[in-house]
Amino acid sequence: MIKDVMVHLDGTATDEARLAAVDEIAELFQSRIIGLFLNVLPLLAPEEENGLSAVQSVNLIDLAREAGDKMEIKLTQRLARLQKPVELRRFDGFVDTIADIAAREARTADAFVTLRPNGASPEPERMVESVLFGSGRHLVLVPHRRSAKVALDHILLAWNGSRESARAMAEAMPYLRKAQAVTVIVVDDEPPVEQNALEGVSAVDHLKQHDVSAVLHHARARKGDVGATLMTEAKQVRPTSS
Repeated sequence: MIKDVMVHLDGTATDEARLAAVDEIAELFQSRIIGLFLNVLPLLAPEEENGLSAVQSVNLIDLAREAGDKMEIKLTQRLARLQKPVELRRFDGFVDTIADIAAREARTADAFVTLRPNGASPEPERMVESVLFGSGRHLVLVPHRRSAKVALDHILLAWNGSRESARAMAEAMPYLRKAQAVTVIVVDDEPPVEQNALEGVSAVDHLKQHDVSAVLHHARARKGDVGATLMTEAKQVRPTSS
């Protein structure tokens, strides 16, 4: 179950997209919400490079901490309006340490909510990758703009028999058990031979042991791009009875 769900907050307008998603997840699983505020301090070059004295450098850091104090109050008040069990964790750090802090903190939550990277993400550099590969927890990536209600009416689970897909299935289990329909999708690079044609059957059987009624769907890779194929199939596949 998802009892603690963590969300990255930075005080910008994009917080509303993150908070909308985390609020719905917390409502669905009766979870506690943990806000993670990463206050980035200025990374200053040596005096001979930036022309600032040691005193001026310290003053800039102090100003960043003071701005963080004000933002912490604002975020605490915003979380309180969710009317759920909440906690705000604040960490001050330089830009080269923020991603590692996020991964460390995410290890004590069941899920981590942040914005979907799209080449112009306002998230701290490397944060999504650091949490994804370093926390041992799953991410819920949401669009930058507040979207429609997070609905679990139909979930697609990508499967290729690897350790990574097994971990993804295990992490997704709370959502899968809430879904109205689940499709296990296998992307074939070539016309499936007998062994490939059976890929995913055991995954479907395993899900049924967890009271998840899933159906199996095979798709041909489009131009060898598995990621693009999954995105296209996610838009086209519709629930069918198992």
